[in-house]
Amino acid sequence: MTDVKKVRTTLLKASSAFLSFLLLCACDSTLFHSFKQLNGGWERGVVLEYKYAGSTVNNGGCGMFVETRTTAGYRYKNVVVRAECLDMRDSILSVDTVPIVVYRDNGRRAGATAGILYQQESELFVMNLPACDSLVIRLSHIMPDDTLTGITDVGVRLVRLR
Repeated sequence: MTDVKKVRTTLLKASSAFLSFLLLCACDSTLFHSFKQLNGGWERGVVLEYKYAGSTVNNGGCGMFVETRTTAGYRYKNVVVRAECLDMRDSILSVDTVPIVVYRDNGRRAGATAGILYQQESELFVMNLPACDSLVIRLSHIMPDDTLTGITDVGVRLVRLR
């Protein structure tokens, strides 16, 4: 019985070390991460703009996650967002519709929480961009309501693709 405990303890330690390594590697690939706070909800027509002025977007591009923080007051299963990526001259480089799951099919909330807010993120959206040193990202919701209540913050995370 003690051999089983030793093996289990060794595996747990190895798993913890491996998980820490993965988290460090994942953090290294983040190029940009920013949130915009919404006051009272996200109004139709309100475009959230994020400016990335880094110099590490190589030809072939990067990946993007769109993130939301929601309360229990959000009433839809998903948030659907229009995402535009532009260069600094306002030339459109990429446009797409990005869905973010708020509630899973079983009715449980998606994402992580540290209190009353839940944070969700979209799947990785790959942007095939020409070589550029700056991006402007514009997000707007394309949901049926004029005001999306229950969304407190909307964010963008750009990651380097390897």
